[in-house]
Amino acid sequence: MARTRYRLDRIDITPLGSRPAAWTFAGEAVRGIEWSYVAIDRNLAGRNNWEFIVRVPDDARGRIEVRPRTAPAHRAWEELPDRSLTFAPATRGTARGRWYCPVALADPTGSQSRVVARFDERHRLPAWFKDIGLHKKERVKPTRGTDATALVMLVAPGDHAEMIRLFFATKVWVLKEAVVLR
Repeated sequence: MARTRYRLDRIDITPLGSRPAAWTFAGEAVRGIEWSYVAIDRNLAGRNNWEFIVRVPDDARGRIEVRPRTAPAHRAWEELPDRSLTFAPATRGTARGRWYCPVALADPTGSQSRVVARFDERHRLPAWFKDIGLHKKERVKPTRGTDATALVMLVAPGDHAEMIRLFFATKVWVLKEAVVLR
């Protein structure tokens, strides 16, 4: 596991602005607002300036997409502008009204694009996850598939900064430290 103690509160997020936009998600055309942010990861001494976009669809039931527009030059992060976290509305219990996303870790081995953690694997996650509220998916949204035991993270509606920080936790730091879950 990683020796470095990363902390989410050491990532500074500054909004740059927003604009109407159109994009595709899962092959479907989506319209909404695209927000731009600068993120500085003060956990790292260098190569720590990022630019992110957060795409918020007009459809309130749509998925919010968070991805880097630019990443620092680092071999481990080359493909990150092609990766994203997506957040959907939680509809069950005390999670209702919040947004959730699966704990979808980047795969430093390159054999797959992501590894979705299960609830029973939460103890195997890197130390920086101890400050993140983790839940079983079936407790935040009804599920018809086989992902009821998937591990998910919750954020308050409109909290784009926290969504970006979760991208660091699941992708950036996982690749930097070459964390392998399974």
